[in-house]
Amino acid sequence: MPLPKYVVRLTVAERTQLEGLIRTGQRAASTLLHARILLKTDAGTEGPGWDG
Repeated sequence: MPLPKYVVRLTVAERTQLEGLIRTGQRAASTLLHARILLKTDAGTEGPGWDG
């Protein structure tokens, strides 16, 4: 049975906040990884809309 597919749509403010977290690198590795995943899967107007 396939896993449910979730569509991530970030606002500009959310994208900016996540990019800031990654840029500073002052968080736990797991937090930075989750931020990168959210940015990569963003299907909003500013995101790449990664299919995967």
